Amino acid sequence: MRRLVRTAALPAVALTLGAVQAAPAQAAPSPPVTVTTHAGPPQSGSATSQPVYLLHGLALRGGADCASSWKQAKAQLRSAGFRGPLITWGHYTHDTNCTRRTNGTLNTSTLELGRRFAWDVYQRYSRHGVPVRIVAHSLGGLIAATALAGVKARPHTSQSWPPYLLVKDVVTLSTPFRGIAGSCSTKYRQCRDLKPGSALQSWLAKQSLQGRGGTDWTLVSAATDTRVPYRSALGATAKHKVYYLSGQGITHYNLHHLDSGHSWRIRYTNNGGASYKTTKDGVSPLRYTALALTSSAR
Repeated sequence: MRRLVRTAALPAVALTLGAVQAAPAQAAPSPPVTVTTHAGPPQSGSATSQPVYLLHGLALRGGADCASSWKQAKAQLRSAGFRGPLITWGHYTHDTNCTRRTNGTLNTSTLELGRRFAWDVYQRYSRHGVPVRIVAHSLGGLIAATALAGVKARPHTSQSWPPYLLVKDVVTLSTPFRGIAGSCSTKYRQCRDLKPGSALQSWLAKQSLQGRGGTDWTLVSAATDTRVPYRSALGATAKHKVYYLSGQGITHYNLHHLDSGHSWRIRYTNNGGASYKTTKDGVSPLRYTALALTSSAR
């Protein structure tokens, strides 16, 4: 087990999988709308100088403010030593204050959002040999999962997929791998994707969610999340999973903002759920996220 900083409650075990065979390069789709840019190809550099993508969740009003969604997370990542780009990725036309966004709507399928995201990662980083890390809330985690699964499985669509992705780590915060609870209008494609037992979830459950060289997944959830039950948020294959116990005021909508305290009650596993341990001295969800990424970066 890797040496961890400030808490013994954080498991850090890497998933391993054989390298993906690179397919012939294919034509990329139209690039997403670029809000900010950087000049020239990136350099691989040290692990903590490599990029971290932040993907927000479902926005039923048609857009999210990336700055407010990820303010606390970005501060935690900087505090943990990440010096590279922190890329807030928007998937709706009406998203604001995002590093980059693609012009999706609530009727853009999660599979298509994953494909667009995969191309951004590949064109900007993977093809230059630069691995990335991903932090995702809710639907954002399914977009990340679909990107990795789609690159390997190449589902039948009229659009192309990149040949491979270099994704070192993914941390999901209340991602509905087994669907959401409560209402979400089925007139929207994304709501249909999020329904328990949807075609998307059934397909994802059969796929490898590994990038070239392996991808380490950490799933974070809360027992009191009534939108994404913790069993759904922990419903994908990963060697480390954690859920925050009840009575701590955690909801689906504040989980990805909680950034302080060292007395959180959590249950966690570092063996894929075969056994769990409990501690009363856990760190906050965002500190846990930063430490999960940091433990594999050092």
